[in-house]
This record gives sequence, C-alpha cells and structure tokens, in this order.
Amino acid sequence: MRQAILGWLDEPSAATAVVDADTDRSWSYAGLADRVRRRADGLRTGRKGLAVCLARPDIDTVTGYLAALAADHAVLLLDGTAGPASVDDVIRAYRPDFVLDGDRTARLAGAADPVHPDLAVLLCTSGSTGSPKYVRLSTANLDANAAQIISYLGLGPHERAVQSLPLHYSYGLSVLNSHLLAGASVVLTRTSLVRRGFWDTVRRTGCTSFAGVPSAYTILGRTGFERLELPALTTLTQAGGRMPPETVLRFARVMCDRGGRLVVMYGQTEATARIAYLPPDRVLDKPDRIGVPVPGGALTLADDGELIYTGPNVMLGYARGRADLAHGDELRGRLATGDLARVDDEGLFTVVGRKRRVAKLCGQRINLDELETLLAAHATVATLELDEKLVIARAPGAGAATAGDLARIVRERIRIPTRYIRVRDVGSIPRTTSGKTDYAHLEDELSADDV
Repeated sequence: MRQAILGWLDEPSAATAVVDADTDRSWSYAGLADRVRRRADGLRTGRKGLAVCLARPDIDTVTGYLAALAADHAVLLLDGTAGPASVDDVIRAYRPDFVLDGDRTARLAGAADPVHPDLAVLLCTSGSTGSPKYVRLSTANLDANAAQIISYLGLGPHERAVQSLPLHYSYGLSVLNSHLLAGASVVLTRTSLVRRGFWDTVRRTGCTSFAGVPSAYTILGRTGFERLELPALTTLTQAGGRMPPETVLRFARVMCDRGGRLVVMYGQTEATARIAYLPPDRVLDKPDRIGVPVPGGALTLADDGELIYTGPNVMLGYARGRADLAHGDELRGRLATGDLARVDDEGLFTVVGRKRRVAKLCGQRINLDELETLLAAHATVATLELDEKLVIARAPGAGAATAGDLARIVRERIRIPTRYIRVRDVGSIPRTTSGKTDYAHLEDELSADDV
C-alpha cells in the first residue's frame, strides 16, 4: 500500500505542487510525479536500503527525498550546507547505499545490515550537522503527523506555504509533508528571511502561510512585519521553542487585525514534528500556553511534572549507527518529553522548563528555563550551571540590564548568595540551526574562557 504522503503519485493532478520562486518555475503534481518516478527508478535495488539526502531548498532535494521513499528506502536528511567532514562522519556511521546531492546520485557499497521495513526517515535531534544520533521515524509516523497537522490547521488544496524552514529540520519537513498530503503547494526560495526579497517572494507567489521558530519572529519584529502588505497571508505558525508571551501577543494581534491567525505549536523531532497546538481563539488570553494535544494524541503529567505524550506519531527510537536501523518500534507510542509542564482547569498545557535544565545550588533546585524567562525582560541571556555556579551569559543589546542588576534580580528571586552567581558577557547567544539556544556550545565557550 502506497505511503499516504505519496498517495498523489498514483493519480497526480494538474494542480501546482511546488514553486521555485528563484527561477520562476513551477511543477504540477503530475510534473512532480514524473520527476519522482524517473529518479526512483534509478534507486531501486530489490532490497530496502538507506539514502542520505543533502537537503537544500530546491526542487532536486524535494525530488530526491520523495524518490527515495517511493523506491522503498529510508532517507537520512542532512543539512546540505554541512562540510565534507560532517558528511563523511555520517557516511562512516550509517554506511548508506546512496548519497543524493542535488540532481546527482552517488551509489555506495552500503552495508549488509538490514533496514527495518517500517523505517522511513532519520532526522537529527538537535538540528546540528554531523551528529551520529538520529531519530528513527516510520512511514506511519510521517503519515499520522501530516494528517494531524492538516486536521487542526484545516489545510486544503487552496493553501500555499513558503518553505521558510530547512527540510532536514522536522518542523520544515512537516510543512512539505502536510501540504503534499493536503494537495496544497509549497514555495521554495533560497532568499534569506532577513532580506526584503523574501517577503516580495511571499507576496508575488501568493503564499497563505509562514512557519517560523522564535528567532525568526524576533527578526520579523525588528524588520517591521506590521508594515508589510501581504494580502494572501492568513496564517503564521510558530514552534521550535518557547516564544515570549509578549511576542505571541504582538503577532497574534497583527494577524487578527488582518483577519488571519497565529497558531502557536509545540513539538519534538521524536514525535515527528508536532505534539500540541494552541487554538487560535485562545492565543490572546492564554499566550503562554502550548495548548491541547494534536488530534489522535494525548498529554498527561508524570508524578514529577514531566509531560508525557502518546500518539501514532511517536518515533520508533534513536539510531547511532547503521546496525540500529534494523530495530523496530521501541517506544510503543509513548514519549517522555523531558519537559516539565502544568495544565490549567480548561485542559490547556504550559511548559515551564526542562527536566534536565534544573540546577541544584545551596540545597535548592532551580529551574533554569523559568529563570531565563524572568531575566529575558531585562536582557538577552542564557542560563546554565557551571562549576557549581549559576552562570548568566549576557549578550549585548539596547537597554540591557547591568551585570549587577541581573545578579540582584536572581538573588532576590531564588535566595542564593551572590558568590554562587556569575554574569558573563558574550558576543551573542549561540543557536542551533533550529533556532534554539545551543547550551553545549555556550558551555564550551565559557569553559574555554576560563582556561
């Protein structure tokens, strides 16, 4: 039986599937199907293998990804801008049968290790390149999450999304998968979000939706999104980390004034992409919530407050090398998210921090994410525990509180002596490619400064 997100291959329509805004070319579902079939024919081997796809925002990446799935291979999506060393590390760890780079296909020796028949996609957990740890997603995971997204966003053939997020990132890939399943279209562009030409593309191609992580909305706030004329744009979606409530309110009000909506979402790569969403009619009065579980999923709280998700989009498990690709479903649809949460009397959930982002100083447990949220009103910061100290990394910015002010706020809030608080100035807060704070990189940076 054909995978649901590839169902259109059987009877492709004349409707537009993909637009390349940079070349002014477009492909109907029939045209895309022809490309996918021809490339898939060159990938068939008679056994399920592994294809590494170097992902870029272009038609060759979309074709290669879909063709590998159509040829019944698992696909490991890797950042197409990754250096040769990162690609070599992945090849050594996973011994793929193919490497798809643009319109080029390299056939490798592969490995004798079998690939589980349910395995469809491998995605890096952190958004970084070259990491040996990947999430194993099944065909059923991809189909289920795409259907969930279609259901709560109400996607249909009339929708057109700008592919503003990388395809090797679970949020970005979910945009493509859900729109193909819905018979909608996506617009590819290599123009950066920070350039005026990006929004010219959105306007010219009639995009109805934009998906962004919190750092993207920070950029939009600085570049005057409110002043842009975007008559077709009716939906903004946000995921990839917590966005400050004041930012949520700002963009929700803009979209409401335009007759549109902001949909705040919560997800993890381990759940294919999406776990929860905040119904748009609750954004203005509950901007700090992640909302309710996606259709077909359920959220509960463990005794320690950890958020537990169950649903058909929960991954099979992790992989660190080729041998792990033979494994089946190890989680049985249950995911311990690692996030601490609470739920209100209306059934709306709020994430309050990470289970592992808890420091213990002076006999006190300190939720570093809650503390970071408190300090964000005073400066651009990241917090971590280092050498039995609470370290506040402060980035430059207009109106930023002084080191002394930050230390005082922390001392008054969590009641620990000043000697356990250290404020360190950094050039910027490091981010992963998915826009989240890269705490591992920050810790390395601060540790190196102490040497």
